[in-house]
Order: sequence, then structure tokens, then C-alpha cells
Amino acid sequence: MGLFGGKSETGKLGEVVDGLPRQVADWTPEQRRQFAAQSDRAMLEQNGIAPTTNKEIGR
Repeated sequence: MGLFGGKSETGKLGEVVDGLPRQVADWTPEQRRQFAAQSDRAMLEQNGIAPTTNKEIGR
């Protein structure tokens, strides 16, 4: 569960991945951008940094 009761960025990443072709070589440029952006947001979340503001959460 995300910080404010919504889906976590990591959870959203799982949904993005589920919607992509199995082979990375088959991804369109837009799908690659979508994956990269969501992956970055999930990484920031997992490291305690608010994805939208790049500020640390709860510090």
C-alpha cells in the first residue's frame, strides 16, 4: 500500500511489466520510456524518496 493509501509505485511497476511483451527487444520506444519512468519512481519510493518531489519521506 502506498504512502497515502493508493497503490505503491512498486505495485504500479508490476502492472506496467505485466502489460509489456515478454521479450525486451519487442518493446516499442514508448513502452521503454514507460517502464523506465515507473522503474525510477519505484526505486525512489524504495529508497524513501518521494518520487514527485525527490524529497526524503518522513525525514
